[in-house]
Amino acid sequence: MEDQVLFDFATRKDFEVCRVIVAGRVESSAYRCEDLDDLTRQIMQISYSIGGSYDVNTITSVTRCVLDHPAMAPSLKQKTAA
Repeated sequence: MEDQVLFDFATRKDFEVCRVIVAGRVESSAYRCEDLDDLTRQIMQISYSIGGSYDVNTITSVTRCVLDHPAMAPSLKQKTAA
């Protein structure tokens, strides 16, 4: 059975792989994410819109840019010291 296309030619497998990459980058950043699925979709859509693909290097790069400019992603919140 063929993997269903979710959006912008992304399959469920693409989404799951990208979600793991985004989760790892967010976890090691100064931010926490209230909606990781939404952030992952946003990063994938940015990647697609700039002519990129969903490969590890592109998603990592776009994620780094979003983390450098957190105003781009309302679901990112500054981590607080516990």
